[in-house]
Amino acid sequence: VIIASWRPSTIKQYQYSWDVNLVLSFLSSLYPLEDLTLKNLTFKLVALVALTTAARAQSISALDLNFMSFSQRQGIIVFHIQELLKTTRPGFSLPNVVFKRFVKPELCVVKTLINYVLRTRDVRKTSSLFISFATFRKVSTSTLSRWLKTVLLLAGIDINIFKAHSFRGASTSAALASGCSVKDIMATANW
Repeated sequence: VIIASWRPSTIKQYQYSWDVNLVLSFLSSLYPLEDLTLKNLTFKLVALVALTTAARAQSISALDLNFMSFSQRQGIIVFHIQELLKTTRPGFSLPNVVFKRFVKPELCVVKTLINYVLRTRDVRKTSSLFISFATFRKVSTSTLSRWLKTVLLLAGIDINIFKAHSFRGASTSAALASGCSVKDIMATANW
């Protein structure tokens, strides 16, 4: 899969992307959710969030349970971002991040997110969505990036070539190849 890049410094590193199906296959193996350790559940959720949103680690870090709404009937979770992000432009409202229920329960970001929130509700020390599975406090963007790289490694992707940021290119390339419109992809990735 070829991805477009307009930054000469990244062209050499990302002339091609990794196969999203490898990561999806690995994430599918992390099921049922109730049998997972908190660490593996966390890895699964952060990867599903990165794949479904094409978000930067900073944007993933901004997801806060105090600004989350859930429509069980529609199977939709919405996070209302409150932090200024790298892509925030003056005069524009802060973006919302929307997760929709997926037909395959082993790959459903909504099901995984709900399980994660329920599993961590009694131990968490912050309203930030992602917490350390050791201290239960908010994690940094560098920790989220490290977790995403760990998922790539566990899925068999060469992390000497691909870093956490490659989730953006891989997920958007896969979405384009599966027939999603460029307009929808750009809106989802906040481009």
